[in-house]
Amino acid sequence: MHNNYYFLRQLTRQLKEELAGFAIAGIFSQAKDELVVALLRGKDEKYIKAQLTPPFCCLTFPAQFNRAGKNSVDLFRQIVGQKVVDIVQVQQDRSFYLQTSAGYVLLFKMHGNRSNVVLIKKDEVVQVFRNKLTQDAELRLDALHRDVDLSFEAFNRVEGDYKKLIPTFGNTFDDYFQAKEYALMSPGRQYDMLMKLLEYLKKPEFFIHQPAASHPQLRLYRTVDEDLSVPTPIESLNALYKIYNSTYRVEKEKAAACNALDVQIRKYESYIYKSTLQLDKIASAESYRNMGDLIMANLHLIKPHTSQIDLTDFYTGKPVNIKLRPLLSPQANAEKYYKKAKKQRLETEALWRNIELKKEAIASLKEQKLALDKVAHFKQLQKVVKPRDSQGDLPYHMTKFMEHEILIGKNAKKNELLTFGLARKDDLFLHAKDVPGSHVIIRRHGQQNFPQPVIEKAAALAAFYSKNRSVSLCNVLYTPKKYVRKARGGPAGAVVIEREKVVLVKPESLSGALED
Repeated sequence: MHNNYYFLRQLTRQLKEELAGFAIAGIFSQAKDELVVALLRGKDEKYIKAQLTPPFCCLTFPAQFNRAGKNSVDLFRQIVGQKVVDIVQVQQDRSFYLQTSAGYVLLFKMHGNRSNVVLIKKDEVVQVFRNKLTQDAELRLDALHRDVDLSFEAFNRVEGDYKKLIPTFGNTFDDYFQAKEYALMSPGRQYDMLMKLLEYLKKPEFFIHQPAASHPQLRLYRTVDEDLSVPTPIESLNALYKIYNSTYRVEKEKAAACNALDVQIRKYESYIYKSTLQLDKIASAESYRNMGDLIMANLHLIKPHTSQIDLTDFYTGKPVNIKLRPLLSPQANAEKYYKKAKKQRLETEALWRNIELKKEAIASLKEQKLALDKVAHFKQLQKVVKPRDSQGDLPYHMTKFMEHEILIGKNAKKNELLTFGLARKDDLFLHAKDVPGSHVIIRRHGQQNFPQPVIEKAAALAAFYSKNRSVSLCNVLYTPKKYVRKARGGPAGAVVIEREKVVLVKPESLSGALED
């Protein structure tokens, strides 16, 4: 109801009294969908803050406002310095405007998710705050004004439907009409009740109502005894916004954060379960090293072009069937099994290492949940909950591991920007060997060398964000960025690498990467 016409009408009246003689000292934005109007008269300062972020678009009137030194943008410069000569409520619409001494109109259109601030002169839109609301560029002020026929004849024509008669009611007064059993009244009594309500709304009271499991609401009538009575429209909006931020928003964000933590915990637990099954499978499988040793110990028994042979196990005395590649020599077949044994060993080590990391991560996530339970204020919440990904405009995704930043290029062009525009010469460059994939950069942390676990973590990411993401183990090369150069005449992201080393890792997605 805080954006309802009948409340805004009261707000406009108070603003007209409060802002008489004030000049617009500045209009600026320093947060998404937030606009601040600073007004000055002598030494007196007043502020209007329009918070137009869905789902809670709201005006507030802070006594003071400290403008940030950075990320603050001046807007609507045309009217800075002009006096506010009038504040006008748009008839039967959720809008009002400040009229300036030079004939400009600064319209506050409080239409829920489509709320906006629009600068107009001579019925022409000069500037729009929320540019994505493209239809506001064609907005006409006179089209917002509406007249409503409140006669009994008009009431009968809509068969007593107060929403059709008075569109600005919307759903705002549904609880009120239901409590009065409006639907059971005769048309005459319904009309009388409606007229009495309209008369009351000319000078209503203001209350903050806090429904269970929903955001606080500003109402023009008392719903329950616990509703907070507030004396003026400006105080009502300030109180509503304070309660929203300190209670409902905190609890909503806490619930969302807890749910996200639970999802991550379940994901890690699932990984541990699947990895444990994989370890059991490896443990129960035939030993590749044992097969290699059996071949080497029985070279004299293996005839050329043999595809399989039964040999006696050294340890159990049981026969072991070993498949061979007929075109390879017995020694080459043994070497194949030794390579498989090495991969199997590396896979086992990687699985155990990742299981331990996941267990540590689960413990950390559970600690975050305990910390969330103690949060009472929004600022505390921001310290506990890690911010969501805000890197949409960056050429890379970023994660951290053991205090080292790991950057993963998003595509070929952004790979090139990351490596040759952002990476420093002493950072470490990684890339999946012999296949297309993302450039990965590990930022050097101080003067220390890159720890092997950090290299392996970044290599696992490089492997996943390549054409080899589906293989069980992948070779990833790495070298200091100073030994990487662009491939002459090659496509975007193509590079030539020198002095590289290679690490064999299991691919791991960014969603599975753990932040230390």
